[in-house]
Amino acid sequence: MKTIINSLIAIIIICIIATGFTTKPDNNHRILIQSTDSKISQADLSRSAEIITNRMKSFSIEKFEVKVIPAKNQIQVTLNNCRDMKIAEQLATQKGALQFYETYNYKGVTRLLKGDSILLSLFNTKAPGDSNSQIGCTSPEGISKVDRYVNTAGLDQYCKFAWNNAFGESEVCLYALKLVDGKGVILNGADIESFKITHDLKREKDNLEFSFKKSVIPVWADITKRNIGNAIAMVLDGNVIFAPVVWDEITGGNCTVSGGFTTEQVKYIVAIGSNGELPVSFKVVK
Repeated sequence: MKTIINSLIAIIIICIIATGFTTKPDNNHRILIQSTDSKISQADLSRSAEIITNRMKSFSIEKFEVKVIPAKNQIQVTLNNCRDMKIAEQLATQKGALQFYETYNYKGVTRLLKGDSILLSLFNTKAPGDSNSQIGCTSPEGISKVDRYVNTAGLDQYCKFAWNNAFGESEVCLYALKLVDGKGVILNGADIESFKITHDLKREKDNLEFSFKKSVIPVWADITKRNIGNAIAMVLDGNVIFAPVVWDEITGGNCTVSGGFTTEQVKYIVAIGSNGELPVSFKVVK
């Protein structure tokens, strides 16, 4: 009996020891990003880490750590129980260049093309109306076919074309951004004072609101006044985020964009827009 009791005690002790050495599951997810510029300064690397940290906070990612690895020009982002790693990677690597452009509608583009109807034939839609800022829409697979045509259309001095392909939609639309003397940016992210999210109780939708800095409010008023009936596009790293048609002069510098966004998308735009542009570009390496 004594031998049995001693054996049981030994088994219990072994179990306790084994339990003490059991490896707990690691719920952390790590994103390692590398600067695409081998000559990045340490100041820019630190500034990038600060911007990424602020983006994560703005987006409401609760548990994370951002660590600079100076010797390799890398930044490591560690997240605990992150639900959407794709969003986290985008927050860490999106350059964040916000620009505003005046646009041509479909009729304006056809005038530039001198009546050439090939462009319309590349889309599976009818010709848009004058109040529509889109030139045409297609599936993501159709982008390359349209790009091949517009890149050889000879309109480089008048406009550049951009897609609204920032969020991986199943249907993407083409926009024509106006250029004057090769330049077309009328305002940019540095001209914006603040971004915020507001909720439309009637429509149960989140709206995007942003306000321009006091110094450019008269500029924005003039831009909207001369574009009544036309669209102004906000472009993020070459992708059109929205392009609403202007119906009135906006004199106060405060703008509201309603509809067309999910809550996650509005949060993402606010997180990127509120925290500035990364000083260099990054790519995910792990």
